Order: sequence, then C-alpha cells, then structure tokens
Amino acid sequence: MTWTDPIVAEVRAIRDEHARKFGYDLKRIVEDIQDREATSGRTYLRLPPRLIARDGDRPPAGASRPAPPAAASRPTPPAAASP
Repeated sequence: MTWTDPIVAEVRAIRDEHARKFGYDLKRIVEDIQDREATSGRTYLRLPPRLIARDGDRPPAGASRPAPPAAASRPTPPAAASP
C-alpha cells in the first residue's frame, strides 16, 4: 500500500492542468510562466546556467570547488630548525 501526500497530489493536479492547457508543449508552458513572472510585479532572481561537468572533471561529492592537487605535487615545507 502506498501513502499519498494530499498536498503533493494537489500540486501535481494543478501542474497537470496547467500543462494540459498548453497541450504539454514545454515551450508554451515556459512562455506562459515567464509572462506571468513579467506581469506579477515581483522581482525574480535570474542565475546563470550551471555547466555540466564531464565524468573526469567532477569534484568529490559535496565539494563546492575542485579538490586541491595531490599531496605529492605540493612542495614540501622546509624542516624546522632544531633548538
């Protein structure tokens, strides 16, 4: 038995009705949403597109920037002088 969240079901029904109104044509759906945004009087944040990394270019999971080079490629600090 699967539990259905009534709020999720309502959102999906509204989304489906909106898509049906435009024949499920993604271009027309996006144009409608953009028109609604333009006439709403609200300010919307526009972020630049994120680039998709190739498999070899991916940083470790959860990293916000590329991993530093391997320890072997870093210069070794000079040894501390003995007292």
